[in-house]
Amino acid sequence: MELVTSADPTAPPAPGDVAAGDARESSTTDLGTRLRQLRRARGVSLADVAEGTGISPSFLSMVEKGKSDITISRLMRLVHWFGVSVADLVQEPNSSPVQIVRADSRRSVRLADERISIQMLAPDGHHAMLPVINVYDEGGGMVDSTRHDGEEFVHVLEGRVELTVASGEPIVLEPGDSAYYRSDVPHSFRNAGAGVARFFGVTTPPNL
Repeated sequence: MELVTSADPTAPPAPGDVAAGDARESSTTDLGTRLRQLRRARGVSLADVAEGTGISPSFLSMVEKGKSDITISRLMRLVHWFGVSVADLVQEPNSSPVQIVRADSRRSVRLADERISIQMLAPDGHHAMLPVINVYDEGGGMVDSTRHDGEEFVHVLEGRVELTVASGEPIVLEPGDSAYYRSDVPHSFRNAGAGVARFFGVTTPPNL
């Protein structure tokens, strides 16, 4: 599990910017360290977090030390309990009237066990929406379904994405397909094809 600053290799360069495909990784930060800093800033113990999230203290300790990866569903339970979003952990607050996230400075959360990367398209989680690009490697997918307040929209850019909502039949979305649904029911995604699957997603309010 890691946070990186990297470009979307398929994005066209913006005028005057370095070509996105030529961008270099500029930093690597342990998400576990950010979670530990957040917990300590709130003055709560691992036992407190475990009681509130249902995640064992031993597992939380391993995540904080960077010795274990974490699934999307567990990560969302953590940030929901803390009352923040993942974007708040990886981005610095920005009060500019127009907030720009350049392709070569986009922050990305990598969940290695599920073979998923989540690229943040907003500077932080202090907005009505949180837009992201989800990148699922071949064979990648969520181990567990997740649920959160609000609504969610997704639009497939590349590959084939299987969406399962509640107890319904899995729905395969092709490039150009979109889906809009309530996110307070269990839902999950997986890469249903060969090669990488990429899809744009927006949650409101921010929950990821």
